[in-house]
Amino acid sequence: MSSDLMPLYYAILKQFMDGEEYSAGEIIDALEPLYGSYKLLTKKDVEEALATAKENALLDESSYDLDEHGELRIRYQINDFGRDMIDRYIGKYNNPQV
Repeated sequence: MSSDLMPLYYAILKQFMDGEEYSAGEIIDALEPLYGSYKLLTKKDVEEALATAKENALLDESSYDLDEHGELRIRYQINDFGRDMIDRYIGKYNNPQV
């Protein structure tokens, strides 16, 4: 675990700043190169982080379907309020380039 990395929850939220929609699995895939050794980079924990961000009005559910294992996959997308809050409070944090 590198002390040069921003907190995992911040990295999850900042992943949405490109305006695309992501599921928990897609977030894990995107963050694996930097956060692969983190114990909280699991589907369950990332799903919880995304649900919390949704309840705090930072993200909206944008679509859903069933994955290849027949499990519900929910995709989220940032909204205007979320973009403003992330810019305002964690926008200064950045990870080193991989």
